[in-house]
Amino acid sequence: MPSYSIQADFENIDSPELIAASLAILQKENWIIKNYNSEFLTAEKETDINQKAQLTISVLKNEVTITCDSDLAEQANQFIVDSFAENLNKFVASPSFDNKVRNLKHHYFMDNPLQDSEEVATKNSDNSIASTVFSFSKNFRVTPAIILLNVLVFVAMVITGVSFMSPDTADIMKWGANFRSSVLQGEWWRLITCCFIHIGIIHILFNMWALYNIGVFLERMIGSWRFAFAYTIAGLAGSLNSIVFHYATPSAGASGAIFGMFGLFLALLTTNILEKGFRKSMLQSIVPMILLNLLIGTSAMIDNAGHIGGLIAGLICGYLYAWHYKYPLSKFINIFSFVLPAVLIIASSFVINQKLPDPFTAYEKILDKISATEKSAMALEAKPNFNNDDALKLWDTAITEINKTQQLELNTNAELRNERLLFYLQKRRQETLLLKNPTENEFLIKQTGQSVDSILTILNKKEEE
Repeated sequence: MPSYSIQADFENIDSPELIAASLAILQKENWIIKNYNSEFLTAEKETDINQKAQLTISVLKNEVTITCDSDLAEQANQFIVDSFAENLNKFVASPSFDNKVRNLKHHYFMDNPLQDSEEVATKNSDNSIASTVFSFSKNFRVTPAIILLNVLVFVAMVITGVSFMSPDTADIMKWGANFRSSVLQGEWWRLITCCFIHIGIIHILFNMWALYNIGVFLERMIGSWRFAFAYTIAGLAGSLNSIVFHYATPSAGASGAIFGMFGLFLALLTTNILEKGFRKSMLQSIVPMILLNLLIGTSAMIDNAGHIGGLIAGLICGYLYAWHYKYPLSKFINIFSFVLPAVLIIASSFVINQKLPDPFTAYEKILDKISATEKSAMALEAKPNFNNDDALKLWDTAITEINKTQQLELNTNAELRNERLLFYLQKRRQETLLLKNPTENEFLIKQTGQSVDSILTILNKKEEE
């Protein structure tokens, strides 16, 4: 089969832009597109004498190779190639090339976020903040739905008595906050519910503002289904990373999932899928913002582990989506871009469930054992003429158990409680020892009993709180 090929250089033009321009030209001339990606395309056309011609265009860096294969004479192949090359040069040289190719590239590889966001901005310029944020439209449904759900949950929390400014730990745990011990004990739903729980009005306002600002671009760019999937994956990844690094405090908020969306956007911006000028301007703003927020996240009050987990998950999703946009006709890559993140989340959950220690469950078991030992000792001492040595052994057993808590990673409140409990057990043991000679030790027994009553009052008060 006769073939003709030429090569042409196009400086400062990325391969997706050249392929997008080529696609527009070929479709206008009634070529049938058989296959394409961001660096390669093939098209077919039936000639006037019922012969098929195949045109292949490949781009390596800035060099375009144009090849025509057909049963026609070599001169005919040359005419097809030269005509196409001439049209491509005219298209690239036109003053409006940048605007045209931007729209074409997004048409062939993904939706155009700039055009859509400009339309929305014009449409909502005279509307209220609420109508702008909750402006459900084509390819912009998930972001306002997530914001609305977060707001409704927060309103419900406040109506039921949760603090508007600073909810306490018990309240956020009741509503579904993330906590290692609870998750490892089977409450895996907390990994997702915590993404809709916020710790005060400032927390939710900041997060929803950030979500809207990234969602208004990104959801229209990648589509609602991909946005929803990536948001869920990033939220779960942030929650999993949070319980890996934080064992003693609960966490809540959508920031892990939101960081994931910024990570996804960052991944796309580091590829040549998007228009060069857009990439450059957005990178100059998004990179410092991510770094600044991670720096702020080093504060003890902020769950930076959740932020980093979500960010990494978003980067993975972003590069998988970019791979899909590079080969948009590949069903395998399309499916793989959904399957791999899901598999990674499931595998991570399994490993965490098997390997991650649960200090608070172990702590509760120790406390249960101490409580049972205490009851046995108290029951023994209630009998007349009880054996002091047997009672002392029981108090020694309880003291040994409370000392085991020193090997566990617990929070400050638990450690303070353990110190008080140890003091209580030691005083109980001292009291039992003094009872061997009650007449001689009458004053010391009374004094020790007062110490026991005082520490019991403190312990019981803390348990009620």
